Amino acid sequence: MKKVLIVSYYFPPINVIAAKRYGTMCKYFEAYGYEPFVLTTKHNHNGWLNVKMDLEVPVDRKHIIEIGKAGSNNLVNGLVGKIILDILEKKKYTSRTLDFGSLGWYECIKDNIDLNKLRDMDIIIGTFPPMEDLFAALYLSKRLSIPFIADIRDLISDYTETEKGYKPASKLDRMVEKYIISKAKGIITVTPGFRDILKKRFPDKKCKVVFNGWDIPPQKKRETKLNKSYLFYAGSLYLHRLESLELLIKCIKKINESSERKIFFLIRSLGPKELDVKAKKIVCQEKMQEYVSIREAASEDIIRKEQENAFINVVLSSIHEEDSSLMTTIPGKVYELITNNAPVLAIAPDKSDTAKILRYTEKGIASVSEKVIMEYISGDYEKYTGNSRILYFSRNRQAERLCKFMDKVLRK
Repeated sequence: MKKVLIVSYYFPPINVIAAKRYGTMCKYFEAYGYEPFVLTTKHNHNGWLNVKMDLEVPVDRKHIIEIGKAGSNNLVNGLVGKIILDILEKKKYTSRTLDFGSLGWYECIKDNIDLNKLRDMDIIIGTFPPMEDLFAALYLSKRLSIPFIADIRDLISDYTETEKGYKPASKLDRMVEKYIISKAKGIITVTPGFRDILKKRFPDKKCKVVFNGWDIPPQKKRETKLNKSYLFYAGSLYLHRLESLELLIKCIKKINESSERKIFFLIRSLGPKELDVKAKKIVCQEKMQEYVSIREAASEDIIRKEQENAFINVVLSSIHEEDSSLMTTIPGKVYELITNNAPVLAIAPDKSDTAKILRYTEKGIASVSEKVIMEYISGDYEKYTGNSRILYFSRNRQAERLCKFMDKVLRK
């Protein structure tokens, strides 16, 4: 059986989104010929992350190498770190490749790794973000003389989604991206859109889409009556999602004004708080306080129950088709929602990668048209019950695809 080393700053039991991709796929690797090993950080239960430590650890703990502490970098700490971050913020210099939460982990690995314990590895996977993972994977690849694959689950140099934007740092990010990926033997991406963008820049690289997928069995069918349910959204409210939220609220308002049957919308927001405030202002401006409720984050069990009781689950994305980075991003929750009984409504252009997933599985629609959205909420949603293609997006199936890709890279 071949051995693969996965370099991932976050890994179970820490319960953050960055830990879940390999935190679920790893348990299927051995069925497809690979024994997984992991290089990660030590996660402090009471540390700055303030998150749960309840994810299942999918590999033998003897196969997990922990170096450094999550959120505790070697180069920038305390007051010095704050000063540097303040300067960069004033300069509107927000880089995708300089993550001050993880900065220094690569150097920590170089100083503390026991290479002798890794001599029998066959291949390495380095994940992004953070960039430290990819630099560590490249370093180990050179020292062990084995290939490494770059797993790109977020675009490195293309985003403009923050209030200040990443543009001032884009030249640096593009240079780092070019250097690190040129050294990789293959590229893994999480969406077809990501693959197409990176293939144009690196046409000589083997590239494979491995979707984030789902790891829970689809629910049994149940009847849900419109007048006893609501639309439901759980997630963060980024600036681009506020535009989608406003569009959806306006659609619900028009439906409620023209129909005796009233539509309700329940939102579980993960923040940030300042955007929660803006979202609540939108609700007030539209005079929809009676029908739209924005509540604080809740446990996964509560979220799951509220999803099950919704007649439509909502995904919010950018409404701007020209925003290529967000059009090619598929929110991780999409895969879980397609296994839910309720259909999905994505507020996003119908050319987005999210729309393609929903069409392929017949589990919902993506649209920024008021007419289409209103018709969907008013009854068209009943047509979208899903099909067997949902099974294609299971983590087991994606692990199989990944292992076959590693075989291909090793044969080269």
